[in-house]
Amino acid sequence: MSETPVADPITLRQLPRLRARDFGQLGGLLRPGTHSSPLLHLGKRFVLAPPGLPTMLVTHDMDDVRALFAHQDDFSLGQVLSRLSSHDRMFGKQTLIFLDGPEHRRERKLFSPPFQHKALTSYEDLMVEVVRRELPSWPVGEPLEFLRMGYDLAIGVLLGVVFGDVAPGRAERLKHAVHEWFGAIESRGFLAVTLLTPLFGGYTPPYPPLGRRQAEVDVVILEEIAARRSDPGYAAERSDVLSRYVGTELDQHDDAALARNLRGILLGAYETTAITLGWIAVMLAGHPEALAAVDAAADSGDRARLDAYLDAVVAETMRLRPVSPFTGRRAIRDTVVNGVRIPKGAMVLVPILLIHESPQHYPDPMTFRPERFLENRINGHLWLTFGAGPHRCLGAQFALAEARVLFRTILEQRRIEPVPGGLEPPRRFHTGLSPAANGRVILRERG
Repeated sequence: MSETPVADPITLRQLPRLRARDFGQLGGLLRPGTHSSPLLHLGKRFVLAPPGLPTMLVTHDMDDVRALFAHQDDFSLGQVLSRLSSHDRMFGKQTLIFLDGPEHRRERKLFSPPFQHKALTSYEDLMVEVVRRELPSWPVGEPLEFLRMGYDLAIGVLLGVVFGDVAPGRAERLKHAVHEWFGAIESRGFLAVTLLTPLFGGYTPPYPPLGRRQAEVDVVILEEIAARRSDPGYAAERSDVLSRYVGTELDQHDDAALARNLRGILLGAYETTAITLGWIAVMLAGHPEALAAVDAAADSGDRARLDAYLDAVVAETMRLRPVSPFTGRRAIRDTVVNGVRIPKGAMVLVPILLIHESPQHYPDPMTFRPERFLENRINGHLWLTFGAGPHRCLGAQFALAEARVLFRTILEQRRIEPVPGGLEPPRRFHTGLSPAANGRVILRERG
């Protein structure tokens, strides 16, 4: 019996190509309302070749997407980040997100245990404590910017989870150093530098204030690592990331590399956590039915019911407002993805938000309806907020649990109300999705 012949792969030249004069329309795939984009007439795949940048295949064909994430040794996430952004200047190219193949799998195995499901419950008391410490200082009965509150919660949780109890003097120095480091990252000076990265072939010029702030953070982290190593019994009965690492079979880095990776964990989770918390507040305030559901659960004192609904709220918020509305990979060798030949050096970009807003995958996709995640669990092939495949965000489970615990603790003491003006849009002229007005809501005492 003869075998069915396999069709030859098609090349990027055979696919629809976006004209240079229409490159500006790409922004429509990165903001809510993707299905009104005029680019959809090109089909589920199209190619663009921006001057001075690699050729790019943009696809929301789910067979392409699944095949892309399965080709773990043919593609690099780090090379996309390095070529298009300043991530390598912020994180360092030796950190996990820039590693590929066996090296990536090895590092991921070393750093994943503190973020796996069985470890998450050990962090819950810390999360509750952070809310109870910060909440009394938040204004009541007047508009506040929840995103700013989210930054305070994020850093409080992160420092506790990553380092646990630190000697008071060193703890204050660490918090101050991290705050100054984040300030340098968010400064207009560094933003101006990062805009040069794509134009300079992926090279981000040094930004001295950032370098100094990173070094100051590392000095304190190195002191803490040295203190842990000098007292082998110190980590007993402790659950923070550093204690789970130092002196165990996972401890396979020199102190400088360990400090760099711990700093990377802080940076990777800080802004994304704060922005997600801001969007949760905005989406609840802007949708009375969802707000009524969480209020009813909180008023009843039924924590299990509140947690279940909040899990759904978090998932639905991240579906409609993923912090990063796209992801991508760069081919590190010639390869074929779902019948398409991808040459070495080309990029494959996946517009996450376009998939999340597709009626093919989510009925009535533009409606904020948390109940869809009460009825069905998250489908990791179609819900791509944390990416997929071997490079899926290491802290995905942690982030979902953290958002639920933080909001549960807030809602047990406060009610959320909207401010006039309708649902807050994302910022304009920004590659990520962040609330344009920093997540303005009103909090009132729950009583």
